[in-house]
Amino acid sequence: MAYEVTMPQMGYDMTEGSINRWLVAEGESVTRGDVIASIATEKADIDIEAYASGVLRKILVEPGVKVPVGQAIAIIGEADEELPAPEGTPPGPPAGAREPASQTPGEEAREPQGNGRGGAIPVPDWAQQLAAPETSPPAAGSPASPGPAGDRIKASPLARRRARDLGLSLERVQASGPGGRIRAEDVELAAQGMAPAAAAAPALAGAPPVDAGDPFELVQLSRMREATARRMGEAKAGIPHFYLSTEVDMAELLRLRSELNQLGVADLPKFSVTDFVIRAMSLTLQRYPNLNAAWAGNGLRRFSASNIALAVALPEGLVAPVLRNCEGLGLSELARRAHDLAARAKVNKLRAEELSGAHTAISNLGTFGVSQFAAIITPGQGSVLAVGEVRDLAVVSGGQVVAGKRMAMTLAIDHRVTDGAQAAEALAHLRWCLEHPTACLV
Repeated sequence: MAYEVTMPQMGYDMTEGSINRWLVAEGESVTRGDVIASIATEKADIDIEAYASGVLRKILVEPGVKVPVGQAIAIIGEADEELPAPEGTPPGPPAGAREPASQTPGEEAREPQGNGRGGAIPVPDWAQQLAAPETSPPAAGSPASPGPAGDRIKASPLARRRARDLGLSLERVQASGPGGRIRAEDVELAAQGMAPAAAAAPALAGAPPVDAGDPFELVQLSRMREATARRMGEAKAGIPHFYLSTEVDMAELLRLRSELNQLGVADLPKFSVTDFVIRAMSLTLQRYPNLNAAWAGNGLRRFSASNIALAVALPEGLVAPVLRNCEGLGLSELARRAHDLAARAKVNKLRAEELSGAHTAISNLGTFGVSQFAAIITPGQGSVLAVGEVRDLAVVSGGQVVAGKRMAMTLAIDHRVTDGAQAAEALAHLRWCLEHPTACLV
């Protein structure tokens, strides 16, 4: 029986994705659980697995092409069975329709695309319309008229339209799209680089006006940073945040951490402060269930497991892989998994299930010398803990000023999920666990 591989949804707000590369060729056998492709999402590149065994009969989407979540991207079936038309794919041209006798250079997307694996994929009408050039080309000799050389330039219809609007030749635009294709953003960048002070170039949609005498460089966002900007804007505007801060005496925890790291046991990881914070947070979520909850529109989702996201900074943006079922893991296992997640996040090797499902998050900027800060709650979660560095401070103990180790934490809470008193109790318990770190070993 034929089985459709569809573009998976990796995160509640993911609406589309694209194939980075196919790892299996058409005609090759696959077993359920085999990794068959890598897909690009806004946050990371993810390997997808086959959910059925058989033969990869047809690849429906080529690398670099964005498709909506749920659309068929390949078909797995028996070697000799008749393949059905993929569900959700718009119908192709009617039977007997003639293909164009000739093709203008630069209009490759209007023809059926070869997949490089022994077959051609018919491009449906809707895709031909999207890829078709403008019906009213610019007059010959105009600045944006590409001429014979420009016809061979790969560019999206929107990019061609923007180039005409700006009076810009596509030959002066550096492409950043798949296969050397020029995107509308590339045209905007080229226009700003060509005439940063020109009043003729319109402002970007949604951007405030810029003084014509104030030169600037327009920086194109990575897909990760673009997603972060969109989601954090939505989160700050839509979630009623409130913040609680406290200071933790870290002397005992640092002493215990040092002893554990000096044991020399081969299978023990090197513990970090964050590992203890994760363990303390997992215990706190179980003790205070309203902290382990998220707003659901007309009620709360109160979760049983402690699923905690860990913010990892990357050059292209921020990613927050998820540690699941932390309540059932000891400190050593939590540390191993946390270190593994962070390491794989930095080399883009996270799995799909590791990018969603968190109930809260931890962001530790202490290693960057940040003493205290507040973080933004991710939609779908109910809180986030911001952790600063451990600092040497003069503190009063027993009426005497002595040297102390202190760490500031700020807990951001969705006020729809819980109130200040409950959150304050939860934060006090979290602080107690860290000041009595043997509780994290239980």
